[in-house]
Amino acid sequence: MTRSQPDPRIFLAFRFHVNFYHSYRGDTPDELGFGKDMRVIRKIIQVLDEFNTDGVPVRGAWDIENYFSLEKIMPQHCPDIIASLKRRVASGQDEAQVMSYNNGLISAHTAAEFDAAIGRAITNDAGSGLRDIFGAFAPMVRPQEMMYTPLHLKLYRRRGIEHISLFYSAIPFNGFSNFVAPLPVEQRYNPLTLTYPDIEETLTLLPAYNHGDIADNVSLRWWLKRLRREQLSLAEPQDLLLLIDADADDEYWYGYDWPVVSNLLAAARGLRGLVESARDLNYVAFTTPGEYVETHPPVGAITIGQDTADGSFDGLASWAEKWSNHQLWTGVERSRILELQARRLMNSLGENERREMEELLEESGEARLRALSTTHFGLSSPVMNRTRLQTAANLLYVSVKKASRALDLAAESAFDEPGDEVAFSLLDYVRGVSTEAVKYETRPSRALVRLPISVSEMVMVRLFDADRQARPAAVRRGDGEGGALDAELLFVESMDGGERKDFYIDFSSRPGAAVPVQKSVSVEKGLLENEFITLRFDEAMRPVGFACAGVEMADGSFIRSAVNYAGRIAEASRWKTVQAQVLGNGLVGVVRARGAIPCEGQWVEIEHTFTLAAGLPYLYVDTRVTYPQTHSNNYDKERARRLGQEYDGNWREVMPCELRPALFGRRGKPLRVWKHNYLGHVSHYDLDYGEFSKNKELDSFNNHVTHGWVAVTDGDNGLLVAQTADVNASLAFCPMRTRVTERGVRIFFNPFGSYYGKQLSYVTAFSGLGKFLAVKMADSLDPLAPSYNGRSESFSQLLAPYAGDAPPEGIRFDAEAFAYPYAIVPHSKMIRHPKHRRWSYPAA
Repeated sequence: MTRSQPDPRIFLAFRFHVNFYHSYRGDTPDELGFGKDMRVIRKIIQVLDEFNTDGVPVRGAWDIENYFSLEKIMPQHCPDIIASLKRRVASGQDEAQVMSYNNGLISAHTAAEFDAAIGRAITNDAGSGLRDIFGAFAPMVRPQEMMYTPLHLKLYRRRGIEHISLFYSAIPFNGFSNFVAPLPVEQRYNPLTLTYPDIEETLTLLPAYNHGDIADNVSLRWWLKRLRREQLSLAEPQDLLLLIDADADDEYWYGYDWPVVSNLLAAARGLRGLVESARDLNYVAFTTPGEYVETHPPVGAITIGQDTADGSFDGLASWAEKWSNHQLWTGVERSRILELQARRLMNSLGENERREMEELLEESGEARLRALSTTHFGLSSPVMNRTRLQTAANLLYVSVKKASRALDLAAESAFDEPGDEVAFSLLDYVRGVSTEAVKYETRPSRALVRLPISVSEMVMVRLFDADRQARPAAVRRGDGEGGALDAELLFVESMDGGERKDFYIDFSSRPGAAVPVQKSVSVEKGLLENEFITLRFDEAMRPVGFACAGVEMADGSFIRSAVNYAGRIAEASRWKTVQAQVLGNGLVGVVRARGAIPCEGQWVEIEHTFTLAAGLPYLYVDTRVTYPQTHSNNYDKERARRLGQEYDGNWREVMPCELRPALFGRRGKPLRVWKHNYLGHVSHYDLDYGEFSKNKELDSFNNHVTHGWVAVTDGDNGLLVAQTADVNASLAFCPMRTRVTERGVRIFFNPFGSYYGKQLSYVTAFSGLGKFLAVKMADSLDPLAPSYNGRSESFSQLLAPYAGDAPPEGIRFDAEAFAYPYAIVPHSKMIRHPKHRRWSYPAA
């Protein structure tokens, strides 16, 4: 139990984060690959063994990724390291802890993917689980890249994991210190109970620190001595734990060959110097994190609503905001969608009929699980290692192809004879594979369906439902060439949940009777409007008004397109209208505008298409952007060599479709972020940081994993923004920033863009030295905008204004149906497959 006595101790623990599969290095057993890991880890083990032999009981905790490291790389290239770790764990000197089987983006896993990643980390058929290798492990998870989302409280418990450890750091390699009011010393260095309001289960949270925090405290010895003074000044002095955690390949553990400095600074001598600096302090005892929590119960409780990660701006930016992140995640999402759609059709088939499909889906899921490695998305900055990108692209191509094939087979079996005249079937489906811990359910929803068709420009298209009743529909023509154009048939449909609906289409050269629309959409000069939404444009065709049910959501310009190159911000100031019309007898209104942003003698070309549909309270915004190819000498040559590609470091920010709603937070009533994750869980966090720190405004933040949508509210009104994998997707597609204004703290959304600026301020800092060094030296904190250089991108959004705090269920369910569109099964050659039926990584 926690000691409350005159002479408590400070326990010191070291944890080494093992992963041989890197985003910024390759797969060779040298210093450009995992050779560095082998060199540093062997040195760590050597130092631990030598101290133990000399009677110093220093110990180690090892959280180890399984598939790439324990299963593939280490048995072939360094079996001696595995043998040494087994020896130390078996003797009780060290302990093994859980990371994840695939070193995955665990907070963006589905329930089934989570079960595979964590279950296999413990035991698996290949024998690379912690129990398989070490026989036992501490029931503690140290998540890869500190990724956590609230429902993990429930899921980890189901796997027998009782404790989680996250950084409570003073540098931008952090977990949660900026998201809660400063903890008192006894809580900063002791277990806490981690909770979330609507979840019964809890975990024990153990705060951890890194080498940047040692720098912030000048040295480990100074830190321990200061802790001792604070410890003894407590009203009831009690034990404290200082847990130092860093990557096992970090040169910091090895030490630096700096003759003079190494003699002066213990930290420069690596792990050896750290232990030497603490071994003579009679109040310091060595331990492991797992052992400490077993004898020291939580001393307080804490709630974290943010989706945490130790990337730039204390969040998910490093894995979600690069151009390549969007492309890869779109592949992940399409693989998932195709699996879910295939399973919807397979429900009606017998076991024998399903066998081949199940095999294809299993192969697809295996490839996807490996592709979900964080290494394929970050922490590398500002671009990814070229080899890593190719590996991930290959995995996802296979995953999507096999899932698509499974869907083809399921459709062939489920639709033997759909009917001679049936043109296509529309199916709703459960948007997740349920597990014991998470049950996904069908939801009633409405959607603007966008059915791809191939028709001559002269052909008229009429839509009929299964009862042969004519339905309002509109054809939106694309930019195809010749007589056969790529087009979309647009219509509004609702589903009660899990339904199948058949439709007929009449393709004719003769116009038919118009199908009336109850309340038509209107398009006038400077105005796009339906019965719910009004979008107003100024004379330059910039959106300046956005109202819903009479409530104005704009305050000045509502949408801005801009880039920051070399510190100079340029934006599109004038737009050319290329389409403004009502389609389908008033069913749909469309305004399409093109603009350009000057950039280094070239242009960033942007096109926005704004769409309203009768009967739906949503604005749809489609964006196409092309960034020019620029060149400069502003890049790190050595880093470019490691990454296998050059980059232009002058790109600072990209804001292709920045949303600027009139939402303001105030003291006591802060802005609140609502989010929906891949576990089907809705959670929130408040932007109240300015009430307990200097973070009154944030240049960038992204702590919201977004399965479909994210929303922000001021308590009275809110705006939900959704993405769709039918076009483009990111695991956290909408970075945000705040600015202090006279009306309060204002929010800005930057979907499929990337902000840059100052890292957060750390109220927990002692000297500020750690943050200073991190900002100066950490590659991962550089801007991510260079990844967009010379690239093109398209994305589609649903914007849903609402009243109140949390987004209403109806809006949320419609946003989920937008994100994962209804399944379309064509029965006519005139009907094309939707975009999500295929995927490939864009060519350079």
